[in-house]
Amino acid sequence: MASLQVRHSRGCALGRPWTPAGAVDGCNCQPVYHVVLRQDGRLIRERVGRNRKQAERALARVSVQADEGAYVAPTTRTFSEWAGEWETTLRRPGESTRYGYRTTLKYARKAFGSKRLRELGRGDVARFLADLEEKGLSPSTQAKHLRVLGACLGLAASRGLIARNPVRLLEPAERPRGVRPEAAYFEDDELPRLAAEMPEGADRIAFLVCLASGIRQAEAVALTWGDVSFTDGTIHVRRTFTTHGGPTKPPKSGQRREVHVTEDLLVPLATWWRELGQPADEALVLPGPGGYLSPRSLLRRLQAAMTAAGVPAVHPRTGTRRTWHSLRHTYARKALQGGASLSWIQAQLGHSSPLVTQIYQHWADEGKRQQVRLLEGVFAL
Repeated sequence: MASLQVRHSRGCALGRPWTPAGAVDGCNCQPVYHVVLRQDGRLIRERVGRNRKQAERALARVSVQADEGAYVAPTTRTFSEWAGEWETTLRRPGESTRYGYRTTLKYARKAFGSKRLRELGRGDVARFLADLEEKGLSPSTQAKHLRVLGACLGLAASRGLIARNPVRLLEPAERPRGVRPEAAYFEDDELPRLAAEMPEGADRIAFLVCLASGIRQAEAVALTWGDVSFTDGTIHVRRTFTTHGGPTKPPKSGQRREVHVTEDLLVPLATWWRELGQPADEALVLPGPGGYLSPRSLLRRLQAAMTAAGVPAVHPRTGTRRTWHSLRHTYARKALQGGASLSWIQAQLGHSSPLVTQIYQHWADEGKRQQVRLLEGVFAL
């Protein structure tokens, strides 16, 4: 139960620093009223000023909030201080995910880092989003940063440091609406020209591995020869390259998987293995100068190959920019149009949810129509 107490100055005639609010006879200082209560076994004293009537109103407010479980103990902790604490609570994210979270916190600290945590409101979150928009970030990226900020402040609310998560106070119209762009892929007639312009050696093999297996660029960079089974026609994705805390870590979502590939990839891989001198199982499939092949260097060489081959950097129909990841999209397109199922593609690509694979639904539908056309005349009597 909350009560009202006063704190006396050091020279007060009462000779005591604290007394109940009703025991101030003989006080010759200007005492400060505090609402006092225990919360989770902790003694809390909230300063409410020198006016007795205002102090009594504060006592009534705190008593009601405490009874309803809505009371938030006062804290001088700033958002910046809490952001540092929140980051230390993160256990599951990998280092690259933490790096993304730190970017969000950097933007938030700039927007309201020195402000007290308990004073944050909807207007502060709106200002945070306005800053992101001013930086030219897309609505999808803004929405990602808002989710991270919401998680950060959500934990503060659950721990009683703030009354409510201000991110939740945003109206739907105030929230950025991320639109997922259509996958930027390569057309069939562009692929031979691109392959011809990729430099001989590891670069061209990397191009072929990602195109013919659908694995991510960082997964291809981390492949060793022990991950390739020429007998079973499979590639075992066991790790991924990372520039944050690396050099490698488990694959995205922690999902190791077995990717089935065709002779279109196995034959050139076997030739490449012999060209390298038949390296041991622990050797990299795509060795770079002094170690791992640089993903950034691979992207630059793909962009140079696109220029040389006359392949537009932006797909003329989708309006989206092509990157190395476009090879993965191209694999999905060709496999689905060839009759593969979405569930099989999900397993091949290592998607954690069928919802992720749904972006390729239109290609799956086209593949089904092509399969039906192959049956024309089969059932004619």
